[in-house]
Amino acid sequence: MDRVDTAGFADLQDKNEVIRKYIAELNKLRHLAAHRGQIEEGEFNSYLVRHYFHNNNIINYIFDKNTSRILLKTVIDRKKKIINFIFVLLTLFIVFSYKHEVSTVVLRNIQSFIYPGMRVWRKVTVPIIANYPSLTEFYDESCLLTNPYFQVENLNCDPCADVANVLDFTNVEPMAVNYPYIFKTLKELVDIGRLQTLFEQHRATFVKDAYKVQSSAQDEIQNLDDLFRHFGNGSQSTSTTMSESHNVWRCNRMAPARLLRTVFPRPARLPSTGVSLERYLVVDSPQAPPYRIPDAECANMFVLQGYGSRTFLLRPTQECRHRCRTLSVRLPASYGLIYNWWYWKPISLPEQYAKTPSVSYIGSYC
Repeated sequence: MDRVDTAGFADLQDKNEVIRKYIAELNKLRHLAAHRGQIEEGEFNSYLVRHYFHNNNIINYIFDKNTSRILLKTVIDRKKKIINFIFVLLTLFIVFSYKHEVSTVVLRNIQSFIYPGMRVWRKVTVPIIANYPSLTEFYDESCLLTNPYFQVENLNCDPCADVANVLDFTNVEPMAVNYPYIFKTLKELVDIGRLQTLFEQHRATFVKDAYKVQSSAQDEIQNLDDLFRHFGNGSQSTSTTMSESHNVWRCNRMAPARLLRTVFPRPARLPSTGVSLERYLVVDSPQAPPYRIPDAECANMFVLQGYGSRTFLLRPTQECRHRCRTLSVRLPASYGLIYNWWYWKPISLPEQYAKTPSVSYIGSYC
């Protein structure tokens, strides 16, 4: 039995060696035909295939059927590679020539899968981020330069065209709407003193991952220690004991965001598609200067008023300014405001007779 296997193996080696030499000589002949006979490679391959079918008996005389089958497969595979290369070039040409039409078709078909896919991806990556929280640093950097002329092309302004007031939906079941409304959400007020207590209890975490503060009073406030020192006794501070300032604390990393959620729980009426990773905590003095609420990646925004009150002027976006009107709403403590930044660009205004600081939590959801 071993002798038969050894003989068969030696015979196979001889056949492979013959095939290798045949293919090498065939390549030389192809090269010679291209240079001297001006015969293209495709034409030479076609001739070889025709020669095989028309003279199959001659080839079978040299090789057995299995060997000739391998030879033919080698030639056909080469032709397939050439055909695939031409197909790829043709596809790229069509995509670049009709890129607008192609992008429209692609976006139309994948649009409904984007946010559910993001939600699944977020749940899959939570265990990884929990074990390696430093990975959230890659998401922490904001855009260096935003486009002030950005507009949504062909935006349908019907959702905001008939809105005349910002309604209170506290006693109404949650609805997926595009027009703005307010609702009561927080069971406990969140003042400066409560934030300071949270910061002192988890100082190491906040100093490492969320310590910087952007302030209109840059000379006085640059970090959380400066912020709490500036506001002194928290909610008891008045406009006579502090300079007027608008302060934004951006808290996007996982560890401090989880701590912040203990005082600002997620509103139950938000849809289950998930909240985005962008979070802002805004602390304003009683007569802080007006400011525009920043946009987020997700169009649906919410503002939770932890302490004090602010008045929001909801101006229609440039695309819908011709159909929609400007709205005004006062957001008292423990209330939330929901709106869609495709249609509204809110500006926060100070309360006329306010004497205590204002604490607002800003987030978005998809």
